[in-house]
Amino acid sequence: MVTFLGWTAAAVFTVCTVIMVWVLHRAFQYADVKVTSARVNDDDSVVSDFIELLDEAQVSMVLYDDGNNMEGILYNDPRVIDAVRGKLRDNPDFNLQCLFNCNEDMPFRKELANEPGVDIRIRDDPGSESEVHYKIIDRGVKAYLSRRERGSRERTLKIVDCTTVSRRHRSRVAECVLGKYTADFASAFSAAAMRN
Repeated sequence: MVTFLGWTAAAVFTVCTVIMVWVLHRAFQYADVKVTSARVNDDDSVVSDFIELLDEAQVSMVLYDDGNNMEGILYNDPRVIDAVRGKLRDNPDFNLQCLFNCNEDMPFRKELANEPGVDIRIRDDPGSESEVHYKIIDRGVKAYLSRRERGSRERTLKIVDCTTVSRRHRSRVAECVLGKYTADFASAFSAAAMRN
């Protein structure tokens, strides 16, 4: 009887140890996610940040923003339009999905609306004026999250980078870290399809 209890205790201890190591290993993957401190950026840095993120993207980019037509806005800048066209030319399978709160006429929408690989929609429910806007590449491996009051020139930017997580765990970690935004996008983008 004592031997049976001893073996049972050893087996339970071994199983618990294996589970604990497995849980810790999975949890430590989050330590590899790089998140920058929030910084204030201006119109020029928004353009260069967008182009840099677009250059890093391998298969896709989703973006959610107000999309209102203001002077100096990202979507009125010819460098952005040229960068998107160049990405599509060099990567014909690349997919850019855009979701805007505002249904305003701007060069980005006019010039890219008929490009294969670009899908631009207007969100049915724009949400609050100070919500987070985002640009996310490759199903969540890296994101630029920004917050700005509608009509303001200043915005704060935070970068979340899951590319430093091992490939084996990257999609799971990205889903946990950025899943809130990718799910919001997927839902609102689908709903906008009914209207646009």
